[in-house]
Amino acid sequence: MSFSFWLKSTRPWSFPASTMPVVLTAAYLFYVQQSGEISVVWWLLPFIFIAVVFYHAGLNMISDLNDYKMGVDHEHSLGYKSPLVKGEISEKKWKSVATSILAFGTGLGLFLTEKSGMHLLWIGGVGLIAGYFYHIFKKYTLGDLLIFVIFGVLIVLGTFYVLTSELSVTALFLSIPVGLITTAILHANYTRDIVHDLQAGVRTQASIVGLRNAQWEYAGLVFGAYLAIIFLVIFNILPYLSLVVLLTFPIGLINVKRMFKVSKENLEPILSLDEATAKLQLLFTVVLSLGIFVSVLF
Repeated sequence: MSFSFWLKSTRPWSFPASTMPVVLTAAYLFYVQQSGEISVVWWLLPFIFIAVVFYHAGLNMISDLNDYKMGVDHEHSLGYKSPLVKGEISEKKWKSVATSILAFGTGLGLFLTEKSGMHLLWIGGVGLIAGYFYHIFKKYTLGDLLIFVIFGVLIVLGTFYVLTSELSVTALFLSIPVGLITTAILHANYTRDIVHDLQAGVRTQASIVGLRNAQWEYAGLVFGAYLAIIFLVIFNILPYLSLVVLLTFPIGLINVKRMFKVSKENLEPILSLDEATAKLQLLFTVVLSLGIFVSVLF
């Protein structure tokens, strides 16, 4: 199998979901560093990016393997179909490569632990274990919560800790908006796949609450991300220039309107809403990070 085959198998288009929280945390630390109250070890930042990407890549492959084995992903399912579904690779080979990728990420995690402190063991360990058994959480309605914890709380908290060797309550607040907007990506996917998930015996939150409530939950996740930024500015956790992220709100509103156009008989409006939400997450975090970064100049 070629390198391009394996790269595509890791779903690299999803990596902004894990790398953007790192970018946001770095921007925030650059901002607070100006006060002289905190010391940041910037040379570790590239290693954080690499570790996060390898973890994400390996866990994507493990998730695809479990969805295939559980019958969630099949030739008639909507959205992305892995090479497993297409019969292009054996389960054994797929799992072997995924495990190797996770092992490399774990090695980097241990290196970062040695450089920052032992607290990273439980931060990274919880993320790895939770991600590896994501299919179980997903099956029993906890997928949305798990994604918020992993891609919001743990990545922001872990990045903050590696760069400063400090555990911070502020990092938890900072994780809320990026965690919400990232969870919206998954929720769009869950809402689209309600019928197929139920057929496979997977009870996602969207399938439990029903289509109408799932639509409102998506709106809450997207709008909640923007509302969280406003509150973080009001309470002086983020600088006022962070509000530049509101320039991306019209895109979020368009996505929410797409969600409310869907019906049980017509899923067409949200067939690619997960992809559209991923693009929103990327733009949201980049613009927010730039606002925080530029605020240092004023």
